[in-house]
Amino acid sequence: MLTKLKSFIEENQLFNKSDQIGLAISGGRDSVCAAYMLNELKISFVMVHVNFDLRGEESENDQKFVEQLSKKLAHCTGLKTIKKNAKDYAKEYKLSIQEAAREIRYSYFDELKKSNHFDKLITAHHQNDLVETFFINLYRKSGINGLKSIPIKRGYIIRPFLAFSSDEINAYLTNHTIKYRDDSSNQNLKYLRNTIRKKVIPSIEESMPEFINNTVHSIDILKAENDTLEHLLSREISKIISSDSENLYIAKKQLLNFPHPSVMLYRILDDYHFNFDQCNQIIACIDGIPGKLFSSITHQLVVDREQIILNTKNENSIESITIEKEGNYFFSNYSISLERVNEWTYNTNKEEEVIQIPPHMFPLTIRNWKTGDRFTPLGMKGSKLLSDFFIDQKINVLEKSKTLLLCSNDNVLWVIGYQISDLVKVSGVKDIYRTSFNLS
Repeated sequence: MLTKLKSFIEENQLFNKSDQIGLAISGGRDSVCAAYMLNELKISFVMVHVNFDLRGEESENDQKFVEQLSKKLAHCTGLKTIKKNAKDYAKEYKLSIQEAAREIRYSYFDELKKSNHFDKLITAHHQNDLVETFFINLYRKSGINGLKSIPIKRGYIIRPFLAFSSDEINAYLTNHTIKYRDDSSNQNLKYLRNTIRKKVIPSIEESMPEFINNTVHSIDILKAENDTLEHLLSREISKIISSDSENLYIAKKQLLNFPHPSVMLYRILDDYHFNFDQCNQIIACIDGIPGKLFSSITHQLVVDREQIILNTKNENSIESITIEKEGNYFFSNYSISLERVNEWTYNTNKEEEVIQIPPHMFPLTIRNWKTGDRFTPLGMKGSKLLSDFFIDQKINVLEKSKTLLLCSNDNVLWVIGYQISDLVKVSGVKDIYRTSFNLS
């Protein structure tokens, strides 16, 4: 097994001798096996353990076991641990327990990587995990990207133990009389993975003993086919997408020229956590009334007039900010300055305006727009709904959600980045201010 592991690492170029290695370790069978094998190969590594505080004393004993193991293995150079209650995290961020645990785990991994605790981090996934994930993604109606299952490497995460089956790991632990911790939640059939592991795969293996091995080979073929497909599709995708600092744009007309537009769209949006059903829904409404909004856990998109526009979810919703007088103000990811000037000067910068603010208009506020807001655009006598102004300016739903207003009481003085109100146009020589708005 050691020879097989070394060959797998070399063939897939998983790490170099100069790399600092981390090992994600729960205390369970697979990661403990990984620790002993790395130690036997005399590869120095630091252990990384996450205590999700889900199983009370059992979780505490897992951590104690890992602490003792880190001192026992000669080539383990240290242990990094974090304790964070996954149930509380899930409740706070409205996630499932599994999603919460994953976010906690990988956030901690990223933190340690940025702090130079390791260059590469090993997770102890093996071939049975590969097949289980294949079945999970098959059940969830995934495309090729999901069916190719767990990658051997993704960024700094590497998985050298995909060289082995579960039986091989069991044999190594038995032959070396190695103790490990059993996670009681692994027996709970309410989790899809456990159902596949405990019921589906054993049932298949009764009739097809080579099922795991053959499925692993099929997944390898899927990976190769997917790499080839990605190479060919990337050139076609580049013809229909464009981007700026905030948004990704997908040309609707060109997208619809493909035989299966939803398949092409899924190829683009999969990295942004949209699923295939959503892509079908987007294509179904693509020729309908513009403005339909779709969201994943991280991104949102709008089907606009000529294109599909994608960006990260708006995290910049703010409470009302009060501006008492001239000066510089900082809030959320923004800053705004209010500076007295002697005259109006023309400026093409949309985030800078010269306006007249008499003393009775103070204090000013900055806030997000809300339904029912009205506005008197420059040069207009009456007011209009801001929602109508957005339509006139062809401002899409995503841009609208990020739009901020400079106000005096209920009067909108400036739709920031778009237009000032006729109420604050410069018509004299007193109370003139230059307002400048920036992302911090």
